[in-house]
Amino acid sequence: MGTMPPMPPATPERTQVPAQRHYWQRTRRLTLLLLLAWFVTTAGSIFFARELSHFTLLGWPFSYYMVAQGTTLLYLAIVGLYAWRLRWLDRRYHAEVQDGR
Repeated sequence: MGTMPPMPPATPERTQVPAQRHYWQRTRRLTLLLLLAWFVTTAGSIFFARELSHFTLLGWPFSYYMVAQGTTLLYLAIVGLYAWRLRWLDRRYHAEVQDGR
């Protein structure tokens, strides 16, 4: 019995169709953008905590409110935006694949 020669390693350019490559580029870009928004939200609330503590909201320092409530709501918005946009990208990709692009 003879053995088959090894297959050359698959490169992303060789195995992916253009629609798939475009899909993953947009997914990575969205992920990086939302990670940046997450970082700015976290770092901003920590960096400006002292300045925000001079303001009060319902008897609590505004910095406490931002850390306890505001950032949590922003994180939830980031996750919701990611899910909504990724669903849109998935539907668009599947439509392009069915059209044969």
